[in-house]
Amino acid sequence: MPRAPHPSRKTFTRFASKQPFQFGLPNVSSGLTQTSDNSPIYFTRATSLLRRQVLAKADGVKIKSDNYRFQVLPRDGWGERDFSGKSVLFLIPDDALGDCVGMALFLRALKKRFGDIRIGVLNAGSASDIFVLVQGIEIFQLFISSAQLKRFDHVIDLSEMEGWRDIATMPVNPEEALCEAFGISPIPLEKRQLPTGARLKIGIVPMASSPLRTLPPKLVSEVTKMLTNRDCDITIVLNAYQGVMKDYKAALSDLGIRTGRNIRVIDGFKTIGDLVKFVGQQDYLVVADSGPAHISKLFQTPGIGLYSSADAKTLQGRHTNLRAWQSDFTGPHCSAPCGLAKLRATPDGKIGCMGSLGLPITALPDTPEKSDPELARALVTNKPVPCVARLETDIPAISDLISQDLAKA
Repeated sequence: MPRAPHPSRKTFTRFASKQPFQFGLPNVSSGLTQTSDNSPIYFTRATSLLRRQVLAKADGVKIKSDNYRFQVLPRDGWGERDFSGKSVLFLIPDDALGDCVGMALFLRALKKRFGDIRIGVLNAGSASDIFVLVQGIEIFQLFISSAQLKRFDHVIDLSEMEGWRDIATMPVNPEEALCEAFGISPIPLEKRQLPTGARLKIGIVPMASSPLRTLPPKLVSEVTKMLTNRDCDITIVLNAYQGVMKDYKAALSDLGIRTGRNIRVIDGFKTIGDLVKFVGQQDYLVVADSGPAHISKLFQTPGIGLYSSADAKTLQGRHTNLRAWQSDFTGPHCSAPCGLAKLRATPDGKIGCMGSLGLPITALPDTPEKSDPELARALVTNKPVPCVARLETDIPAISDLISQDLAKA
């Protein structure tokens, strides 16, 4: 017997508007901007940017409630449903790029299993451009109207997936976990080879959202210098949305990396859609444990993924397009991969990880409440955490592996 629906984990804001409105995030392609449709009620996540920064100040908007919960299909019944001919709205837990790539790959598999299913995603946020790559799904970047909601037969809260509450401390592989939960097979993967007889396009994406996963500038510099001796065009992509980008760029410059010849250094892309397009166009990637490493799964772009605190086997899963290199740091309080996705804090406010602070995980109970810009700059430039610093000693071996890969072109 199918289980009866129950309330979603996350709360949503119910609001009404007397005036037409439209809204879209600045780092999402303009084609995904949402507009009102004269519905009496709209819904957005209570913690969304739309709720926090726009609705409270917008003329003609009335907040009805901040405690609305959708009625969703229980987790233990996902694999029992026949979704043929049904319309299903998926509530996206967060807009982390890697997680959303896994969800997008799962949705591809779901469409393959139930060819006539109709799919929508709500709360796609900054990752909305990822879901564009799943043909025929409806993307609700930040809100959905009551009229639109009525079109769906079922609502599924993906945050009910096991492990999602601990994802900040122990990464999971959403694609494989969700396919297993729904009892479906992942989509087959096509092998993408390096082109032969052509000038290669090589993308280097060294910055992640956390210093625990951002590549040392020295490693990027040495790999880039090695690549300049080859017939290729090198693009180093930074992240303009991160406060440490300018310092990281300066560190690369100090190490001799300059735009010119066959090297291009860009501060980042305006939209995630531009980043997705870039990853798909490259012939080979050198990436940190970051969103672009996961985006490469969508295109099976060849390359090498360099991992520090997170387990490469878990994150890459069945995808072998990237050769995985795992930091093998071992210290008195931790060994890589420890599983941390973000920095932690001691009760008295010291920020770092087990290796950088010389403390056991039990002494780091929380994630930091406040940012420390000076510490962040140091961690991504001249004082990386131990598992990241360990990658510097691996530079010759990493460079050799990249050379071996490119020799096949």
